[in-house]
Amino acid sequence: MRALGKKAWFSKKAGIFALAIAVVSSGYSQPAVWAAKGAAPAVLDDYESYGNDEGLQAAWKLDWSDKAGSVAIGIGQGSGSKTLKLTVVDKTATWANVMHPIAEEQSDASSFEGITFWLNNETADGKPLDLGMELKTNVPNGAFNLKQSGTAQLSAADGEWKPSSFNAGSLHINAGFKGNVRIAWSEFNQAAWQCGGDQTPCAAVIDSGSLTGLQFGYNPSAHEGNTIEIDDAGFYGATSSNGNGGTPPAEPAKPKPAEAPKAPVWATASGTQELAYKPAPIDNPLKGFMPFLDAGKEGFFKEGDDWRDRPSQMPYSLEFFYEPLSAVMLGIDKFDWSHFDKQLNDIASRGHQAVFRFYIDYPNKPSGIPQFLLDGGLKTRAYTEFENGKETASVSPDWDDPNLVSAIEKFSAALGERYDGDPRVGFIMVGLIGFWGEWHTYPYDGWTPKTDADGKELKDDKGETVRLANWMPSEANQKKVLDAMDDAFDQTRLVVRNPIANETFQTKNYDIGYHDDSFAFQTLPTSMGGQDWHFWGRAITAEDTDFWKTRPMGGEMRPEIQVPMWNNDPPKYNDPVKPIEGAQGEDFYDAVNLTHASFMMNQGVFQIPLQPVALGRAQEGSRSLGYEYSAVKSYLNDSNGSLNIGVEVENKGVAPFYYDWQVELSAKVGNKVVKTWSTDWKLSGILPNDANGNHNVLWQGSFKPQLTSGDYDIYLRVVNPLEKTTSKAVKFRFANKDQSADGWLKLGKVTVSGASRSGEYVVRAGDNLSKIASRIGTTWQRIQALNRLPNPNLIYPGQTLKLPE
Repeated sequence: MRALGKKAWFSKKAGIFALAIAVVSSGYSQPAVWAAKGAAPAVLDDYESYGNDEGLQAAWKLDWSDKAGSVAIGIGQGSGSKTLKLTVVDKTATWANVMHPIAEEQSDASSFEGITFWLNNETADGKPLDLGMELKTNVPNGAFNLKQSGTAQLSAADGEWKPSSFNAGSLHINAGFKGNVRIAWSEFNQAAWQCGGDQTPCAAVIDSGSLTGLQFGYNPSAHEGNTIEIDDAGFYGATSSNGNGGTPPAEPAKPKPAEAPKAPVWATASGTQELAYKPAPIDNPLKGFMPFLDAGKEGFFKEGDDWRDRPSQMPYSLEFFYEPLSAVMLGIDKFDWSHFDKQLNDIASRGHQAVFRFYIDYPNKPSGIPQFLLDGGLKTRAYTEFENGKETASVSPDWDDPNLVSAIEKFSAALGERYDGDPRVGFIMVGLIGFWGEWHTYPYDGWTPKTDADGKELKDDKGETVRLANWMPSEANQKKVLDAMDDAFDQTRLVVRNPIANETFQTKNYDIGYHDDSFAFQTLPTSMGGQDWHFWGRAITAEDTDFWKTRPMGGEMRPEIQVPMWNNDPPKYNDPVKPIEGAQGEDFYDAVNLTHASFMMNQGVFQIPLQPVALGRAQEGSRSLGYEYSAVKSYLNDSNGSLNIGVEVENKGVAPFYYDWQVELSAKVGNKVVKTWSTDWKLSGILPNDANGNHNVLWQGSFKPQLTSGDYDIYLRVVNPLEKTTSKAVKFRFANKDQSADGWLKLGKVTVSGASRSGEYVVRAGDNLSKIASRIGTTWQRIQALNRLPNPNLIYPGQTLKLPE
């Protein structure tokens, strides 16, 4: 059914071969077990009725493909009985649909719990399989595909059912898996492609009583060595059978979803307050879109570099800059940090934190190689790619030179010693290696074909393709750089360009996150219309898709897409007249929700004026990055001189906050802070709520702030450590209606009683000296004398009075 190819869990793109296997309702009568009028059989097809491949192909047709005969459909024997066997014949095909009809009178599966099938993923190259699924129903927008973060149950040879998490809307099947799969109805959501790519309006719940089709999908272009066999495609549940006369083992119960934190044991109804939500500001610290410190140096946007002199259309809290290693490293143990510090101070003077990357080779800029290394004989390579030499020429060093590797290690240690924990710094990109410090030397990667002046691939004497040399450092030397940077920083968070897994090192074993410098253009994996080598494809390969829970994610949108993508809803670069490298962009929110990105270089939205609608989309795009902490409830209670305070915090963003900045409380009378005290509450690591349940946290504690008896407003704030450097530091703000611009969030009011009469007292409205004296068991004359009040009748709210012993 070719119409399915527009957009389902997959995308039809040049160079990608995506296969769909669909079971669609019609009048065709296929093999059935336990069939009853109107009710779906437990097994839709067990393939035993087919005498030969031709018979199977008559029921499972290659309905459409851009390459005739691209998929071989035949009978297999992998289960010990007949199966549907699929192999790729023409890997240049970009799309194929294989259809199988289901009789209308057998489409009611409401008595079952979900979908089941037997699967054999046989592969000669050890590659896993990302398998997508889609269910069809007979209602408008009736396609339902796998959730982005759901769970299936797998049972292999040992018969034990085990949960298997979805990977970006597909089921991740290991190489060599042979066994049964079960997916409950609840693990499907209404396919967003039917709603313009926006999941929000596609929120209907599947009606399993009106199924009209079942679709499997995968991308053989990345798995040409895989042979896939499917058997006993059907349904499971209390009334189902395994097709062999027996009842399958009960599916193990899923782990109970995490629940919201319970109220503290000391909480009272009168002291519990619901706190209203309001979106947090776009420029909360350490998140959102960020500009370059000096965009003029980058030179992509030729106009509007006076944007800092105009009212900013995009609020921000981070600024990015590159720094050549040669600017600070004068010798193997000699450093001059003055220029680097000047840039950090410039950013901090605006109340912002810095993100930076050191480089050694930046195309079309002066070389970043320290002179002492060149003087010591470091070999370099010239190149003309990326317009290198148009204005000035960089050179690529011999990355495996021992002196260069040693210098990078020395520099990393010195950088960490000086700047680890520096409040001016938000995140550090490991950088250094490759073009722009992006950890690649493409096209000099050992794989890209060498061409002549006409672009024709060169061949050697044996007719083999001649490929360009690989300029990257060895895996051992890449590991040395990661080791050095990771060892140097314990507080400030690091990110590196890509997830990597090889025999020498795995990035998942470092306390280092990632930055995708082609965000929303080369981010998505094959299961979402991208490629294995795109950022998330690499994360899948490196088995590091949960890194964002403890390690940060950032990146950059390539300059060509930074402005025009916001003209579309959902935001996506889509210009058929001006494709980039023959391709269009990706859905910005698909990339955000998949990667859980916190910060992003996006100079265009600062420098180029946007129309109101596009600007609104860009601002919401910036707001969607990173954390959004909201205080859901507060609990306040005074007990025996102690002040009990609790706050339930929810993260409505896509990522946690990655630092443990100080959390403080204060007591106010009117607008005056009368007492402030610190807590040990942990700010980092609060995850967004998801399919696994509620991840809210409860901060609570018992404090003795030495308050006198009376009524107080209690406030909460998170202290940006940059406040020690400048009063302009951007305040951390909760997503709450009562959040004030000064950083303080009002939690509620509490009455303190039984406090010691010694100390101080803050005057409240309606007080006089007689009332205060009576309350603490003294005379008004003693209070007047102690405070040297000329007129005992003249006191005012907020005034602090000393109290007699």
